Amino acid sequence: MKALVSLLAAALLAGCAASTPEPAPQVRSDATRSITRIELVYNEQDQLSVMDGGGSAIVGWAGVFGPVGTLVALGVEVGTRATMASRIARRSKEFTAAAKNSGAIPLNRQFAEQLAARLRTGGREVKLTPAARVDGELAQMQVPGFQPAPGYSTLIVRVTTAYGASDMTSSFKPFVAIEQLLKNEQQAVLYQTTHTSDLEEPAYLVYDGLLQDTAKAQDGLRRGLFQIVQPAYAGMFGEDESSSRLAGAETTRTAGLDSK
Repeated sequence: MKALVSLLAAALLAGCAASTPEPAPQVRSDATRSITRIELVYNEQDQLSVMDGGGSAIVGWAGVFGPVGTLVALGVEVGTRATMASRIARRSKEFTAAAKNSGAIPLNRQFAEQLAARLRTGGREVKLTPAARVDGELAQMQVPGFQPAPGYSTLIVRVTTAYGASDMTSSFKPFVAIEQLLKNEQQAVLYQTTHTSDLEEPAYLVYDGLLQDTAKAQDGLRRGLFQIVQPAYAGMFGEDESSSRLAGAETTRTAGLDSK
């Protein structure tokens, strides 16, 4: 197992060196702050990944290639790749189905609605558009069949939610990532970035414990997503008059979640 973790770490570093992404455009404050109408496009269906053997490194790359494609991207040897890919696919499918059957509000939709509410608090009109998940690198994200609404800037948001364990003997812990790509009405990129939350709780020693506790497990992911709402807003538009008030509300809300 140590050899496997070392292999993944080395492959990840090699991959980063081989395909260094283009620098993200700097926030053009005047251009972004002047935006008053936004179409927020997000991946509608929750896809809850469950991974071990690579921890956050695998989970993070899963946002780009998908959890199974990540193993290929990292160069994991064929035999190991087949075993890990099969386990990831099976567990992710089971966990996603269990969460869906629980009747809880879908995490992706809830995050999109929270971010939309924050944008509206900042004085912007928001149109929510659910779509299929888009794979590929952030800077090249294109939503198949999507036609931007006239008069609106476009904010593409890709939500990744997962439970990951650094190896077979470690606990599964929640990890979420929000990738955002903001374009103006002419579809020129104004801003792009990724926010992550790597939480310690809830933690599950074994996969079966995670699968049997979907309500609490989803709450852990929900907490991580909630923590990103304000940074996702402020990164695009900066702090405004409501930021301090909302920051206080976030602290209260997070404390409430932690106390459950």
